[in-house]
Amino acid sequence: MTETNWQNCEAIVRRLWPHLDGRLPESDRERVTKHLELCNDCRSHFDFAKAFLDAVRSASPDEHTSEELRQRVIVALTKEGFAVEK
Repeated sequence: MTETNWQNCEAIVRRLWPHLDGRLPESDRERVTKHLELCNDCRSHFDFAKAFLDAVRSASPDEHTSEELRQRVIVALTKEGFAVEK
């Protein structure tokens, strides 16, 4: 893989999550889609990211677990110095 291809792939991989979230402008979305059609390496990153998001979306914890988990995450983030809205 040449330096130019590596840089292009790196730019595409950085855009995968925003692409999957629907937050990319149309021009970037087209560029990512075309690249994924041709590049198996980037396609595997895309497939992983999509499968991950699909699994997260399909998970349905009960309400008590969700609030408990939320509180644990807030405590952990606060301990690490992050400002968290409660």
